[in-house]
Amino acid sequence: MYEPDNNRNESYNENDSQSNAFKNYNYSFQPDHNNITPQKRGSGTKAVLWFAAALMLVTAISIIVIGMANLRGGINITFDSSSNDDKIPFNRNSNSSYAADTELSDAPNVSADPNGPQISISETSKNDIFNNANRAYNKAAPSIVCITSYEPGKDYIINKNGVGSGIVITSDGYIATNSHVVDDDKNTGVMITLTSGEQYLGTIIGIDKKTDLAVIKINADDLTPAVFADSDALYVGQDAYAIGNPGGAKYSNSLTKGTISALNRVLSDGYVKYIQTDAAINPGNSGGALIDDQGSVIGMNTVKIVGTNYEGMGFAIPSDQVIEVINKLIKYGYVNDRGTLRIEGTNCTLYQSKTKNIPQGIIITKILPESPLNVTGVKEKDIITAVNDTVVKDFTSFIDELSAFKPGDEITLTIFRVPEDNRFEPFSFNITIALIPDE
Repeated sequence: MYEPDNNRNESYNENDSQSNAFKNYNYSFQPDHNNITPQKRGSGTKAVLWFAAALMLVTAISIIVIGMANLRGGINITFDSSSNDDKIPFNRNSNSSYAADTELSDAPNVSADPNGPQISISETSKNDIFNNANRAYNKAAPSIVCITSYEPGKDYIINKNGVGSGIVITSDGYIATNSHVVDDDKNTGVMITLTSGEQYLGTIIGIDKKTDLAVIKINADDLTPAVFADSDALYVGQDAYAIGNPGGAKYSNSLTKGTISALNRVLSDGYVKYIQTDAAINPGNSGGALIDDQGSVIGMNTVKIVGTNYEGMGFAIPSDQVIEVINKLIKYGYVNDRGTLRIEGTNCTLYQSKTKNIPQGIIITKILPESPLNVTGVKEKDIITAVNDTVVKDFTSFIDELSAFKPGDEITLTIFRVPEDNRFEPFSFNITIALIPDE
């Protein structure tokens, strides 16, 4: 029940059907002029004053604490405007929700002016326009050709085998490429397309499967030969650019940029120690050039690792090895001074060595009919552990040792054998044999 204050003169309408409801209760306050004694504050007013005083005290203490914490870097103050009405601009720098009044000049009274200022192109030197990649491309591109291979046909039905790239090495038409671009076969038919669009039939002069290199000759003059750089001077992190025909003639003379990721990578039998690069290499790039920022050839793009878990792992034959082998192919049609044993084998790994109690080396898996080992008593599954007393633990070290000798040179092999009859203990023995030409 609502009770009127006895210290006030109040009135209400009893005939109002809702007079008993507080929300519809109308009252008027009239001061009592007959009582001049000031009224005392009620308990509600005291509570409001105490709350205001407490709030001011808490605010003052908070300001002091936050200020000290900020001096120590202990508290970061942030503002959250997410609760503001979207219709009211939030201004952190003003005392209200609206921005403070500022001076604002009137918009200019202008229109299009035939004599107004104009944008112009600044003069730029060619050194600024042509960066390293562009200079390298302009120098190397005329020396890169497209090679289309055709299977040897007995009649007029000839199938195209594939498309690759090649590098012009002389002005009179000698071209270097990969052996696999010409299908590792000197009888493969080849068509050469220059950057000018001119096309020539080519003849394969020589191939070398071990290094995956080949030489083609066309009847042409005034070609632009590539410039070769010393691959021994390369370093990891150096800029490298692959140039060739990825996807065939449609994308001829494409350039991709990357770096040299690693040097002396061995992928198979150790005859080549590749340059690893992350410059994009795609089908059709084989036989093309890996160049430096001067446009000089530092390698021949050959292979990449393909798979969903691999990206940016391409490989090129170092220029020094390209030069050495190509020069011999031009002269002899094959690498004339490389000796061989004509065997096949696999590495005996450290794991095999430890778990089977055998030495590391080359496990002979096949002895070819022309191998000189056929007359020595050496068998398949024997392990070659040393060449001239130099320990060899894998094919790379084995090939490195053989490369120092020419056909006809004698070498001494250390052989480890595990007898098939387990009644006998494993043993080692030496044999001396002459290398034969690797044709």
